[in-house]
Amino acid sequence: VGSSLKKAIDEHYVPGKESGGRDWIQVAANGLVPTFLAMSYSFATGGPEYLLGVNNAFETPLAAAFIGYYGCCCGDTWSSELGVLSKQMPRLITTGQEVKPGTNGGVTSLGLAASAAGGFAVGFAFWLGGLFVPAVTGNFGLALQFAAQWPVLVIGTGSGLVGSLMDSLLGATVQFSGYCSERKRMVSKPGASVTRTSGLNFLSNSAVNFVTASLCALVLYYGTVFAGLPRV
Repeated sequence: VGSSLKKAIDEHYVPGKESGGRDWIQVAANGLVPTFLAMSYSFATGGPEYLLGVNNAFETPLAAAFIGYYGCCCGDTWSSELGVLSKQMPRLITTGQEVKPGTNGGVTSLGLAASAAGGFAVGFAFWLGGLFVPAVTGNFGLALQFAAQWPVLVIGTGSGLVGSLMDSLLGATVQFSGYCSERKRMVSKPGASVTRTSGLNFLSNSAVNFVTASLCALVLYYGTVFAGLPRV
């Protein structure tokens, strides 16, 4: 059911052609920054997993930014994929007006809940990895200490939800949405048969995702620094 609903509103769907593939721009938008953060973490710490906020002033902000970036991306994906199952019509985040499914900047309660769940999944994976990696190497004391690293769950959940709201805000303002009378669906590019609904034709979907996730990572990086979480 969800797949058929998604196809009905997906502007890139072509009958008889498999959809859902990612091009290099989408891969770069979702993976370039966190790859840099992961490499920076490795260079700063020498590679080993450390308890956040304990050993030096580099790992905690980098780890928080990493979780925030992927939490935002995962939250956006879950929101898009599961939000179509909502029984309620989306509402444009800037005006509260009901809009057609597939409109950039349209939100539903189910979509927002899904975005928070997606962010939580990223935080949980990070937390579980902190338990698992020391355990398989025999360092059970460190594994038990990682059990207290529950703030990563909050970081993940928050970045998923807040990132989705930021994504929707940008989508409603600087990303074009219009209804195509020929294809009978919402599209993100102007055309002769397209009636504008909202947004400027300024950023693409990949650009919106990149900007939003980067902002989440930036806020979490400097947020942990100003909060004084890294301790030496």
